Amino acid sequence: MANILVVDDDPQIVTALSRGLTALGHEVAVARTGTDAISATAVVRPDVVLLDLRLPDVSGIDVVHRLRGWTQTPVLLLSGAGTQERKIASLDAGADDFLDKPFSLEELRARIDAALRRSPLANGQATSSHLVVGELEVDMASRRLLVGGDGVHLTPIEWRLLEVFLANAGKILTYATIIGEVWSREHGDEARSSLRVHVRSLRRKLADDASTPRYIATEPGAGYRWVGGVPA
Repeated sequence: MANILVVDDDPQIVTALSRGLTALGHEVAVARTGTDAISATAVVRPDVVLLDLRLPDVSGIDVVHRLRGWTQTPVLLLSGAGTQERKIASLDAGADDFLDKPFSLEELRARIDAALRRSPLANGQATSSHLVVGELEVDMASRRLLVGGDGVHLTPIEWRLLEVFLANAGKILTYATIIGEVWSREHGDEARSSLRVHVRSLRRKLADDASTPRYIATEPGAGYRWVGGVPA
């Protein structure tokens, strides 16, 4: 069971989400404006925030910016008619994921579960440098990677990519976010082609097929998402 904060000014959506999440065993708190969402997050301390992209006072992007100033609580954006640019801006601001309305309760459940599984990593509770994900065995300290029991050599950039993906398992990472983490914030669109080359190489070494990904999925127009599960 988790404590979920629903932020939306549409009464029908609030009612539907509250009932559905309660039926799944979660506790639900509600905020109807961005300003109330900031205050409620401080008071309620939710495990996950479901945040509508369009709010009557401030945008969901502004809310994410303000939340990320003091909390790493997972934020899932709910978008009814948001443009791709606004979604990407929200992800760059620090949102973890987004769902396009309408969506099924089952999809929402899966996204919430994924966000909750990531929480220990986001809160710094997972400190082991030895990680096992599917057929991958990774030792961050010694820079040792096994794929199906066989040792695999990664370049320094490929190692950094893998570290960023594992630290954000299940989360959409925009091109700008990855470039900023692996290179620097000063690099712009010119680094995208280099990023694609390095991701392609990393996929090959992980025996991952981009068309049916086991580890690294492409989010068209946005970036990449690690789908191989949370390190254990």
